[in-house]
Amino acid sequence: MAGFNATHPTFVVGEVVVKFFGYSRGWRRSHSAERAAHALIATDPAIVAPRVLANGQLCDSADAAWPYLVTSRMSGVPWRDAELSAEQRLAVAADLGEQVRRVHALPTTGVATHEDWAAVDVTAGAERSSLPPHLVAQAADYVARLGPAEPVFLHADLVETHVFVEGGRLAGIIDWGDALVGDRHLELIQVYRGLFDCDRELFRVFLDASGWPVGEDFAQHALGCALHRQAIGLAQHNGMDVFEPIAEQFPLHEIRTLDDLATELFGR
Repeated sequence: MAGFNATHPTFVVGEVVVKFFGYSRGWRRSHSAERAAHALIATDPAIVAPRVLANGQLCDSADAAWPYLVTSRMSGVPWRDAELSAEQRLAVAADLGEQVRRVHALPTTGVATHEDWAAVDVTAGAERSSLPPHLVAQAADYVARLGPAEPVFLHADLVETHVFVEGGRLAGIIDWGDALVGDRHLELIQVYRGLFDCDRELFRVFLDASGWPVGEDFAQHALGCALHRQAIGLAQHNGMDVFEPIAEQFPLHEIRTLDDLATELFGR
């Protein structure tokens, strides 16, 4: 059985998953990131994630080696398909926050860093999003104003197909191919819009359970990193729009500045 909507060819075979890396843009970086991420998360058995069972490559060609990873299969179903009650959704949000706290506490060695993506074009990334032109024009300056942050290890793609649920609780987190070391706020936009569909209550429960350091500049930092995550995503994949569901739920054309948008989305 083929995996759903995978960037790289992924097949579920009984209780194992086989993921091949090749052909698509950035497969080398994704393969390296996923191998390094699995090595890190294996050092904390309390992190609920697949375990690597084997790895190798199909061919000897440096340009088309088709390396692969064989991992254990995650129990349960993706959040997207779980049909959770409101109470269960809150419980899973809290479970995920606790997991992210453990993930962010892991060492930051051996994984690609945010600085590796320093050359991404934030404006170009915003132009290929659902943001209206007047907000796109503010993107580069907005990101440039972000202050320094202590880097942590990030999953960086916690969306509705990567968070698995069983019995109304978190079962595990899959697909670590976008993992990197960087500002912890890079983690937030996919959780907020991709997993929680902009639900502020779920987001608050997640933040509280993760012990997130919410300072006065939290909203601005979260949006600034969302703009950077959009640009990184386009460099990693063929398409990305982290503002797509936000554009459906908020009147972006009426919001004058990115500061106003940050307050609207992430203000507490």
